[in-house]
Amino acid sequence: MIDNPLPNQIMEQKNREFEDDLFKDHCYEQAKEICEQNDVFTDLIEHFQKWYHNYYFDKPQDMPNVVSAEDVDLINTWWDEEADLYDDYDIPFDVDPTPQYLYDDTGGEPPISAQERAWNSLDSKRESHGHRYH
Repeated sequence: MIDNPLPNQIMEQKNREFEDDLFKDHCYEQAKEICEQNDVFTDLIEHFQKWYHNYYFDKPQDMPNVVSAEDVDLINTWWDEEADLYDDYDIPFDVDPTPQYLYDDTGGEPPISAQERAWNSLDSKRESHGHRYH
């Protein structure tokens, strides 16, 4: 005997699948936004999205409606759990470890023209070999 599902059962299953897909899309969008706000390496975003979806899969009612700055704790939790899987990264955040005071905000040396460079060269030669270039 063949067991054919009733049309209502099929519709219920399709509705569940549709809702699951919507929830997954929503999780992935929020996770990406959290990553972008906190400068997570681009290569790690997809991994965090999967973790984020699994994290809230059993408790969708706990998922925040709006992404906030405190959500960085979720990234830290994910990293604490799965950092061993990513040998190429010490931290998940794409930050420059150089202290701000070491940056040159002047833009470096101002450009000089070829004529100025020639005069500077001549002046330098005059200083070091004064007797030849007077």
